[in-house]
Amino acid sequence: MKAAKNFIPLIAISLSVASCSEDKQTPQKLDAITKEYFDYKDGSVYVYTEVSDTNTTIVYTTQGYINTQSNPDIENNEILTYDIVSPGQATMTIRCESGGAQFKDRVALITRFNDTTVIGPVAFNVGGVFSSGVNSYDSIKQHPTYTINGQVFNDVVRIKPYQNQRYKEIYYAKNIGLIARQENNGKFYYLKRWNVKR
Repeated sequence: MKAAKNFIPLIAISLSVASCSEDKQTPQKLDAITKEYFDYKDGSVYVYTEVSDTNTTIVYTTQGYINTQSNPDIENNEILTYDIVSPGQATMTIRCESGGAQFKDRVALITRFNDTTVIGPVAFNVGGVFSSGVNSYDSIKQHPTYTINGQVFNDVVRIKPYQNQRYKEIYYAKNIGLIARQENNGKFYYLKRWNVKR
């Protein structure tokens, strides 16, 4: 009987510890095509020019690359993020979050300049089909090829936000990333040269 009395507290402690342990969820990975468009490591170089003055060049590099799983006990989503930076220019952040087998990956462009942060546009991808969010009214089209001022890009996703504080259009290309952006001030920047690191 004494042995049973000692054994009961051990069972209670074991059950308590077991109930406190975290149950990890199955990892939700980014779609392979999301990574083909957006997975670029630190040190990638993008040289943009402006359509009205092609002698102007602005050199951006990627930095702060992170690729990790988030909230392993809740969703266990894969998160990929990095900054595209140039001295004196707005910092553009690419952030991708997996949606898993049932949902779409979410890709956001976040732009920061001084104390201002602009979210979007945001696109969703599942299996290489990009779309906008529900009730966003953004237009997203995919082009096998797209020519910008004589430069031909393959597999282009073109996003026209319905309303955005900074952008009229954003363009991404597979195996390159952000290839062009038209800002609300009328400036249109496109990629002249690039060297990406995968």
